[in-house]
Parts: sequence; structure tokens; C-alpha cells
Amino acid sequence: MRTGETLAALRARIKAGGLDEAPAWPAVELEGEAGPQGTVLPGGLASGALHELQPATPADIGAATGFALGLASRLLARRPGPLLWGLPSTRGWREGQLYPVGLGAFGIDPDRVIQVEVRKTADLLWSLEEALDHPSLAVVVGLLPEGDRLYDFTASRRLAMRAARHGATVLLLGAAPVFDMATAASTRWSLAALASRPVPHTGHAVPGLGPPRWQARLVKSRKGLLDAWDLEWNHETLSFRLAAPLADRAPLRRSGRLSRRPTAA
Repeated sequence: MRTGETLAALRARIKAGGLDEAPAWPAVELEGEAGPQGTVLPGGLASGALHELQPATPADIGAATGFALGLASRLLARRPGPLLWGLPSTRGWREGQLYPVGLGAFGIDPDRVIQVEVRKTADLLWSLEEALDHPSLAVVVGLLPEGDRLYDFTASRRLAMRAARHGATVLLLGAAPVFDMATAASTRWSLAALASRPVPHTGHAVPGLGPPRWQARLVKSRKGLLDAWDLEWNHETLSFRLAAPLADRAPLRRSGRLSRRPTAA
């Protein structure tokens, strides 16, 4: 084989293996443009990459799902195209079913969402990979079932390479045991729910619920940054912001008796 033919063959093998240099896709800031940027995740969230989200406890699956919607909203604001939402049709993951009104709270148009349900994890990973081959997609979200072992470094690498090829961003949501190995993800997050700010309602004694809040811990980053933030969703700017500390609340019950805070004389 001639030298030119050898080089051509090597280039073909590198390209087929996804080892060629991927385009540099712009990062997305998590905070709104009106406020200070770079406070949360300096440098922004890498687009055209794979990111893993896990609930801090089994009870935090709803919070982690909401955080995924917040990230998807920020990504959709910067890139045209639909959002693919893939989930298994198992009973234990009905929390992943989308609600149009809830999407609107995050500024996501339901008409931009394509929901795919599959029975097996292998089918879910396959559908995510196939979706990433379509350059029109903006965001791909996959909900992995608890206890899954099909997702490994090889599967993550395939998703990461396909995401980098066309610029779509992959958000994988799974329970903690799913992400207990090395993967090709750019970041890995641990999410816990925080109490929301009370919103006073005129004429009502009980305040309403404020915007969602999270304790977001960055437990893995290819940039080397590991940190934690208390975040709140800003419905006006459709972005994250640092959550202000809540006022101290005395427990309602102590030793089985209802306790009240002392009042000024």
C-alpha cells in the first residue's frame, strides 16, 4: 500500500471511530443575561456534549427531572429544533411523564417536544443514538431505569461522540447506581430538592409555593471544577439564579405538641 493510501485509510479509521476533532460548540450560561453570569458553573454548560443527572435520594427524582427541564430550557433558547424526551414504559418511572403546563413553567413549547417510550434500556439507548444522527434536534433527554447496567463507558462514549458531531446536547437522568462508573460525560450532577420561597396571596392565610429550588452538586467535570450551589428557577428570565437563604423556621411540632413562635409584646 502506498503512503498516500495508508494515510487515507488511517484517516477513514479515525473518522469511523469518532476520534476526529469535534466542532467546538458554544457553551450555554445557566444564569440569565440580565443578572451576573459565571457565578454558577463558570464557563457555562458545554453544548454538543453528554451530561449526567442523578437524584441525591430516591425522593429527589422529581427535583432532578425539574432540573433537567431547566437545563433543556436554557439549551432550547440558544439552539433551534425539537427536544427528544425518551423514557422507559416501566411503572416506577411514571415521574418522567411530561405535563404541558409544567413545560410552560420552564418556557418550553410543548410543540417542540417529541416523547418516545420504550420497554427496554437497550432500546432507549439505541433511540437516543439514532436521534443524535439528526442535526435538527437541539436537546436529547433520556431517563434510565433504576438498577440499569447496560449504560457503561462504551455507551456513554457513543452518545458523547454523536452529540459532538451535530451539536445536540444529551441529558441523561438516572438513579445513583447507574452512574457509579467512569463515563465519557462532560459533567455529572447530584440534585436534591430545597424548600421554595413562600409567596403571599392576598386574602389567604396559607402562602403559595414559590419557584422550584435545588441543591445542585457538580460531582464530576472534565474541566476539573467541583462545586455546589443552591439554585432557584427564575420564571421571568427562564434561567437559574442563586437562591437567597430562607428565614429560619421553627418546627411546627415538638414532643408531640404544637409549638408557636413567641410574639412581641
